Amino acid sequence: MMNVTGIGKMNWRGLIGQAVGLIYQPPLKREREFYRRLRALDDAVSAAPDDITQIVLRGELLLERGEWERAKSDFERALALADTLDDAKAWHIVEQVMRDRAAFGLRQVARHERAAAQNARG
Repeated sequence: MMNVTGIGKMNWRGLIGQAVGLIYQPPLKREREFYRRLRALDDAVSAAPDDITQIVLRGELLLERGEWERAKSDFERALALADTLDDAKAWHIVEQVMRDRAAFGLRQVARHERAAAQNARG
């Protein structure tokens, strides 16, 4: 008699392995993509340490990842650079937008720090 379902011939171990691979593939891809983007931004900041845009973008990437202290450092640095640009009257729309984004990022970090302090108190 012929097995109509074909279950007897199925490679269950291979099927389970494929399912596990599909489950864990997206997080691994996200992890690789995060580090690829971080390396690119690190290189850009190293090449142009006063580029407020690259610093803010890196801060936002770190914020997205939950690396609060590193993000805070980048946002503070960007705001300090923005103050320098303000004093030099060399403002362009991009720098103004980046200053606003850095200030917003710092507010997010501050909100996280307040929540963490409340959780620590219980």
